[in-house]
Amino acid sequence: MRRLALALALLASWILVLLWAARVDWRSPLSPAAEREFPGTDFTPVFGRASAVAEGLRVDAAGEDFTSLESLAPSDLDAADFPTLRYRFSGFPRTLELSFMFRTADDPDVVVISLPWPGGSTRTVDLSRVPKWQGRIVEIGFAEFPTAQQVPPAEGFKPFVIVGAHLWSRSWRGDLAALATDWLGAWPWTQRSVHALGRDTDAPRARPIVLAVAIAAFLALAVFAIAFRMRGRAFATSAAAVIGFAWLALDVVWQAGLWGRLETTRAVYAHRTWDEREHTVADTDMAAAAESLRSMLRDEPESSRILVYADSGSGYELLRFVWQLIPRNAALLAYASPYQRSLPDGCLIVFLDSDSWRTEPRWRKLLAHSDHLASRTSIHGDGFDNERVTVFRFHPHGN
Repeated sequence: MRRLALALALLASWILVLLWAARVDWRSPLSPAAEREFPGTDFTPVFGRASAVAEGLRVDAAGEDFTSLESLAPSDLDAADFPTLRYRFSGFPRTLELSFMFRTADDPDVVVISLPWPGGSTRTVDLSRVPKWQGRIVEIGFAEFPTAQQVPPAEGFKPFVIVGAHLWSRSWRGDLAALATDWLGAWPWTQRSVHALGRDTDAPRARPIVLAVAIAAFLALAVFAIAFRMRGRAFATSAAAVIGFAWLALDVVWQAGLWGRLETTRAVYAHRTWDEREHTVADTDMAAAAESLRSMLRDEPESSRILVYADSGSGYELLRFVWQLIPRNAALLAYASPYQRSLPDGCLIVFLDSDSWRTEPRWRKLLAHSDHLASRTSIHGDGFDNERVTVFRFHPHGN
């Protein structure tokens, strides 16, 4: 009887941990007291083309920038009364990312938050964690675009259907559903997180699953120690078993996330030949810029040193550009910045999407005796250069 009571106490404590992780408001009802329903056909396409079907709004084509956007203007919608968003799509492709956007009466700027891949079921998100979800909401909508850094923009879109969306008042059911989506949903990801565990998004999130599992494991160990009066080696063995099961549970969740990323990769590459896969890149603009530089430097020896510079805030683009230049002898100019006065005569300095060479005195001074190279396909003048890459052959001193 004592052990049964301890087992029930452990179960109750785990439920409390779950409610704590979901940030359940104890004063809220089990089910939402109020609800606003928005069928898919209520949304109007802003970018792209869509048509009404029996299931909802079928989005047939993206806009010119490969992005689609659908919105509506709800009447008399106060954010504080409806903090829980539920949405459902049908046939949503793995190659697209999904975002929720809204505007308030007090701020004309659009607020955008990332959403997990909708799959074929209803997903739930707690909007009360979004700082700007307050006041009167005058517009809501969904935006879809090719998965960043993974999918070639022109190949990301495939038709899908917006079945509908709901906004719920606060409830236990909504909070727990939002926790399930937060922990188990297929959230957007980038190349830096392809092998990472957990989420890689700036969207507001629930309390971490790792922390909740760790607390649950500690409670289980405490109950086992009391119920079976374990000490020494027996307790250590039980602790190892509990930790092993906790890690296994986390690993299952992480593996599910990695499987979702694999599905995105398969959607892009599985139907291609090996040669096509080698030349399929998501950042087609960086590949084009790298190709233009290779064309400009076609007569340069392969061993020529190339140092690339980009303005701050372009770190990913800069690294991808250098990667696209492989097997040329390219590196980041930032690594050589402390030794700029010692750069070898004749090395090539490339400015990517930057006019700093023209506007900043430090660069003008450094390049005072350098040769400004022009591509074979453009008319070049010292006063203006509209190409993505600007190249100088560095000379530390004048002739």
